[in-house]
Amino acid sequence: MKKLIYILACLIPLVCMPSCVGQKDDPEDEPVDNPEEPQTPVDESEMGSCLVLDFTGTWCVNCPRMHTAILGAMEQRPGLIVPVAVHCLSLDPMMLAPVSDDLAKRFGVSAYPSVVVNFDPLTLFTAASTDLLLAHCDKSRAARGKAAALEIKPSEKGAEYVCVQATAARDGDYTLHLLRLEDGIVEPQTGAGEDYVHNDVLREWTEAPEAFSGRRAGDVFSADFKSDLPAGSGKLVAIVCRGGIVDNVLSTN
Repeated sequence: MKKLIYILACLIPLVCMPSCVGQKDDPEDEPVDNPEEPQTPVDESEMGSCLVLDFTGTWCVNCPRMHTAILGAMEQRPGLIVPVAVHCLSLDPMMLAPVSDDLAKRFGVSAYPSVVVNFDPLTLFTAASTDLLLAHCDKSRAARGKAAALEIKPSEKGAEYVCVQATAARDGDYTLHLLRLEDGIVEPQTGAGEDYVHNDVLREWTEAPEAFSGRRAGDVFSADFKSDLPAGSGKLVAIVCRGGIVDNVLSTN
């Protein structure tokens, strides 16, 4: 009897390990309301892009399907989406500790794959659907209205740095972030083979030490970030947030 109890105790952690299915019912066809009130309609070119955090793992059998859905959305709407693959759990050799864990806790991610659009926790979903992702992005942009203009340019501090500059489109409190992503990483992927190529892998996340509070529409603000980007292996992603929600995002390619 004692031996049976011991075996059961050893099996419990395996049963409770995060699954690759949704932690909640799949979302409705229409995404939930964005916390911001709708803005005055603006030109499409002024609405900015969407940051898509893809919480994934090499151990997750369904995660490649979410990646395929994201690629489908990018093909349908070029320039709309900037994806970031956030690899999670210590089982994954590409996990960025402690950033991956912090992001998963911040948005309530408890199963994989999961996606969050523009730092809005209300957009969390697990269904690998191109149409659903596009619906979330469109509703987020419509609620945001005109986005802050964003640039990545050389820094006066030297070649090791880049400058991220934003121009506020609305009054508010802003923050700036710079991410380093890596492409072309070949690692075994459960459900997709031994030579699966991983792109947009999060390697570094830096937030400007200064918060830009009380900015007015038209104000220009910037921060210098140290950038260690090996040639040809990846990209830089700049993010400007307003009130904790992504206002715009820009990738170097």
